[in-house]
Amino acid sequence: MAGGRMQAWMKDNEKKILLSTSADILINDDEGDSKPQDDNSIYGKILLIDENSGNYEIFSKGHRNSLGLYANINENIILNTENGPKGGDEINLILQGKNYGWDIASYGKRYKNKKNTVDYKLNHEDSGFEEPIFSFVPSIGITEIIKIPNSFSKLWQDNFLIASLNSNHLFRVKFDKKYSKILFAEKIYIGERIRDLFYLENSKQILLALEDTGSIGILE
Repeated sequence: MAGGRMQAWMKDNEKKILLSTSADILINDDEGDSKPQDDNSIYGKILLIDENSGNYEIFSKGHRNSLGLYANINENIILNTENGPKGGDEINLILQGKNYGWDIASYGKRYKNKKNTVDYKLNHEDSGFEEPIFSFVPSIGITEIIKIPNSFSKLWQDNFLIASLNSNHLFRVKFDKKYSKILFAEKIYIGERIRDLFYLENSKQILLALEDTGSIGILE
């Protein structure tokens, strides 16, 4: 299981690429992996890459398995969605230079919690990490996050859609202005595992990559 997303970004008036990488979560039986906390590794990071030179820097670290990445240059907002272990799927507000805690802090549990194995710290902030905007317990198998333009519907203003695998639902959510919390979350039943989302601006259609049938769903 490994995720990764790319989004365009700007820094110092130069075009950059944000690239998320997953932790090496299958390397050990307990899913432990120190690389997301290691600045000498690209695992479990969001990287900022210069598209001309190929040089990169670590934008944020401490990520487990990022399957969604949203970036809006005009609003200076970056969000990611990442799978937790047994519980603890996260929606994060990504800030440059911040640490999101994996594999030390999580609101999920280990799949294989062996005797004498220390479990994750629940409170991120007390350990010097960024708290998620929201954590799903139990997990929903969170995947992509996209923003739906206000032109899609008068009833959907400043709304995001989040896809899931385990839940077979879409989640329509709205954040507060500071992206510090979710104001509401509506479950929209689809009936299949949803691997990816994409919005077609011209036709005002939402495309869903449906994993069980290997098909494309359309919402409009």
